[in-house]
Formats: sequence, C-alpha cells, structure tokens
Amino acid sequence: MRTALARALSIDDVNQLGRETGQSERLRTITPHRLFLSTIAALAGGRVESLADLQREFNHQNNITVAYKAFYNRLARPGFAAFMRQMFSRLVEKLCIQTLAPDGHSAVSRFKDFVIQDGSSFALKKKLRDVFPGRFTTVEPSAVEVHATYSGFSDEVSSVEIAPDSEAERQFLPEPTTLKDRLLLADRGYPSTKYFDAVRENGGSFIVRLSRSHDPWVCAAWLDGKRATLNKAVRLSRFIAQNANRRMDLDVEYDRTEYAFRVVVLPGHETTMTRLCTNLPRTPFSLDLVSRLYRFRWQIELVFKEWKSYANLHKFDTANENIAAGLIWASLCAAVLKRFLAHAAQLVGGKPMSTRRVAMCAGHIIDELVAALLACVSIATVFHEGMTFLLANARRSNPARDRDTGRLRTGLIVVGARS
Repeated sequence: MRTALARALSIDDVNQLGRETGQSERLRTITPHRLFLSTIAALAGGRVESLADLQREFNHQNNITVAYKAFYNRLARPGFAAFMRQMFSRLVEKLCIQTLAPDGHSAVSRFKDFVIQDGSSFALKKKLRDVFPGRFTTVEPSAVEVHATYSGFSDEVSSVEIAPDSEAERQFLPEPTTLKDRLLLADRGYPSTKYFDAVRENGGSFIVRLSRSHDPWVCAAWLDGKRATLNKAVRLSRFIAQNANRRMDLDVEYDRTEYAFRVVVLPGHETTMTRLCTNLPRTPFSLDLVSRLYRFRWQIELVFKEWKSYANLHKFDTANENIAAGLIWASLCAAVLKRFLAHAAQLVGGKPMSTRRVAMCAGHIIDELVAALLACVSIATVFHEGMTFLLANARRSNPARDRDTGRLRTGLIVVGARS
C-alpha cells in the first residue's frame, strides 16, 4: 500500500505530467509536484474558502514565500485544469483496491462488479455562465455537474466527467461494451430502451429506475407473489393505478414487442410508486433481491456527500474557468486519497473501515504524508502511524448490521476482513 502511494505521487512522474499538460514549462519554484501536494493537503484538511488559502498552504508546506499574483498566474493557466484532471486519472488507476466481493454462494457471484452512474451539481460564479450554464438560469445561472461512474466492488469512482449543469445526463452512461458480466444501477434520469437493449446484447445487466414518462405495455403480472390474469395488454400507468400499494413483478413491452423487459414496482412515499426496469431473470433474482440490489445505488450518494463535506468540492470565489475546473479535479484527488487510506487500513488491519470517518479525520495524515514527500524522505513511518490511527479511530461502528440491513445484504462480503 505504501509503495503504491509513493509511486502514484512520484516527483519525477508528477513533474513530467505537469510539463505534458502545459501546467509548467520550466521547473522553478512552483513545480507541478509542489503545487499538487500542497493543494491536496489544503483541500483534504479544513474548509478552504479562497485561493489565498491555497497560496498560504503552498508557502507553509514548502517553507518559502510566493506572492499571491505569481501563485494565481500558475492556477490561471489552461494547463492547470488538464494537469489536475490527469492526476485524478492517475490516482484512480494506481490506487484502486477491491474492497467488496460476492459471496461464493450468492446470486450476485455471476457479476464482476456493480457499476453505478449518477451526477452531483453545484453552483459557480455567475460570470462563468457562458462556460458552465446552469439549468436554473434565474436562481443559479452558472452551475456544473460532476458525472461519476462508480465501482461497487472497489468502493470508489472509476471515471468522472465535468460538464455544464444544463447538459443531459444520459450521454454520460458507460459504454454498453464495458458492462459485460456487470450490473449497472442508475436513477430515473438515465432510462433509455435502446441503451437497455445494448447492455443486454453485450452481456450486461441493469436495474434502472423509470420516470413516469416511461409507460410500456404490461403483458404479464405477478401481484404480491401471485400470478394475475390479464385478458389483454394494459399500460403500466393504468395497471399501477388499478393496483395501488401492491408489490408488482411485471413483464413489459415497449412499442408492442420491439423492446421487452421486466419491471418491478414497489410501494413508497410517491403515489406513482417506485418502478425499476431490469433484465435480470426472476430466478434467482426475486423481487426482494432486485429491490435490495437497487438500494446499493445509495453508495454513490455517500461518495458525493463526502466530496462536498470533506474534500472542499464547492463554489470557489473565481471567475476563471481554468481555476474553477482545476480546483474541482483537485478536490476529487483529495477525496480519492482519503478513500485509498480507508481501503488500505481495511486490508492492513483486516477490519471494515468507515470511509466517512476516514474522510473526517484523514486530513492531518495527508498533511504529514505531503510533508514527507516534499522533503524527499521515506513515508514509511508516517504511513504506518496513519494506518494505526485510522484502525483505532475510523472503523465501521456495526459491521454485523451491514449484513442485516446495510450494503452487504445483496450477497457481498468485505475483502480481507478478519473476525
């Protein structure tokens, strides 16, 4: 774990990446390596409200004095955003650890991964409205959405795209060819019958929540576990209205046989009920199991919460599009490092870790790691002490509850966990 981290943050590789992306042409005082590490240390720690906070952290970490204007000019370069984006991709690739796996006897053992797609948006300064137009032009004319593809077995995002909040979400779904032997989970902003069919054709599976605009024909139905008699096909909306507050397992067709899928309907807070479209067979994927699998989608919402609460993913006081985009990528880098520390502690100590607790308390560990890396000394002692601290202070409070009501109800186990 320690070696993987040191290689991912190698001074030579990071500086070379800075040159390739145009962040820096010559290695002077503000080198890409120094800039990246000090920025991550700031974002992983307390609340960062201004670019001056980042400048002060850079001066502190490197024990030098760089004027604000010189520091700002480095961030304002077009290469800054490209550099931070490439560093994010580098960290995701080199620090990926599998933390969950299917129980060998469970229905989900056929899957290589759970893939979750979703997005989270927040406002930017109004002056950026031409670059990042928002959906709500009056209230927040400028906003950005971070579209993430999440790996359930790695408990980390595998890819991220940043786009104006006004853009549609569906185009950010993973390519169907990448979903072979995988289960895709997505919310109701993503349904597409052509996409569903493409996933099925490529050997993938999906559970996607349908919006009310999807109104296929119901061809066969099971109500509360019992087969219902249908004299003729009926629209989904009408069938739900006729059987309100009942659990339904339906065979549906779009456009009278062009696309055929399965829809699970569950009572909930909404009168229209929760509608889950899937291509999973009823055996062994019962209505209850489909419901539990879809609830696993909540894991990506927890990731978004950690980004905004503990990695400073928020609106910065800047009208420069390069700085705004670069700091988004930098915040994601800080979040990836925190998750890596949580997963590393889990494998080292054999105890399930709380990523939220690690996100809350790992700032000072990253600060000490950054200090060691900037001083070009071994991180062995700092890393060992950090693992010890996290194992003592950031473990999951009730692992047994995860198997009964939490994320492990789907048939997953924690990799490396020891009783």
